Amino acid sequence: MTTEFTAWCNQYYQLTRLFSERCERFKNLLDNAPPYGRQNSLSDIDNMISYDRKIQAAKAKGDKTFKELTETRRTILAIMRYFKISPRTILIGQIAGELEYEIWANEKDDLFIGKIRDLPQEALDPNIIVIKCWDSDKGDEDD
Repeated sequence: MTTEFTAWCNQYYQLTRLFSERCERFKNLLDNAPPYGRQNSLSDIDNMISYDRKIQAAKAKGDKTFKELTETRRTILAIMRYFKISPRTILIGQIAGELEYEIWANEKDDLFIGKIRDLPQEALDPNIIVIKCWDSDKGDEDD
């Protein structure tokens, strides 16, 4: 059995969360940017340049995530059209050990996804080693 559609939908859910986080980070950086107020110290200008580079990096990460989100959305909609899944049909998915969500599209090909509930954590077996992978782009928020 293939889990291709589930994988696409899980990725879409995770990308929507990541995109939201990245937009919030970009907004916070932008809102707190130090303004130029006739400072005459080169180090003050260097600090402003450094901060601006953080803003630009945050924007670039958000743009990259938006592109991935858009491509994932297109794939999900193509699969739904191929199988003639009617608009407003709510499909239920799970991210194992984390949460349950629902996903649906409307007549305009807008795609919606939302968490239904958290799933209970599986009991930890001392004989099992759990390895979690993470997005390397997400871990360097302050760089």
